[in-house]
Amino acid sequence: MATISKRKRPPREIKTLKEQLKIEASVFDRYVFRTVGSLMSAGIIASIDFPIKRGKESVVFRATPPPDYPAEFLAVKIYNVENSNFKRMVEYISNDPRFEVKKNRRKLVYEWVKKEYRNLLMCEEMGVLVPHPHVFKDNVLVMDFIGEGGAPSKTLFERGPANPEWEYEFLMGEVKKMYKNGFVHADLSEYNVLCGPEGKLYMIDLAQGVIKGHPFFDEWYKRDVQNINRYYEKFGVRATTTLI
Repeated sequence: MATISKRKRPPREIKTLKEQLKIEASVFDRYVFRTVGSLMSAGIIASIDFPIKRGKESVVFRATPPPDYPAEFLAVKIYNVENSNFKRMVEYISNDPRFEVKKNRRKLVYEWVKKEYRNLLMCEEMGVLVPHPHVFKDNVLVMDFIGEGGAPSKTLFERGPANPEWEYEFLMGEVKKMYKNGFVHADLSEYNVLCGPEGKLYMIDLAQGVIKGHPFFDEWYKRDVQNINRYYEKFGVRATTTLI
């Protein structure tokens, strides 16, 4: 947890610290403390360092694992149960035989985290570039940390395209690969792509992803394609991908 020392700080720095404390307080309820404590006892997390991505429904933190863990840093995504969009989650979980639609908000969020974990594994098995998921428990998901020198990678929206033509072809190749294997991201945009080391592009935020058989499977595939087309057309790329 962040703390404010007694030395005098500029107004903006004080505001930033207060914002961080508010964000941390919104996700670190007694349930999360218990869950993180169990992950620490299991030798997966040694410390939660600082937030690297903030959203309405979740906060992603950089974490440090124990010295003997096979990673220097980890990404820990914690969903805020109270802020989670119940209706939206039901829409994406319904018609997916892998999961149950829970009437209890907390249990539904736990199912949502399980869904993101399973979707990440599924994409990884297809050969799609995503952060490797390590473990999930309740509303906490532990994944690979994508970044360099301890600093998190930026999203495509934050960084902008480095090589628009190549990136467009790569991302569309990933989208088609998922579709042919019976999976759709269902919320793909420049906000859900991380620009990792060595120019690699990672798809993130896969909890809403659906499998073939969902009534909106083709519609959401089309939306993903349109979002990527729209983004790269702004940088002079001639969009060529439509529905398969």
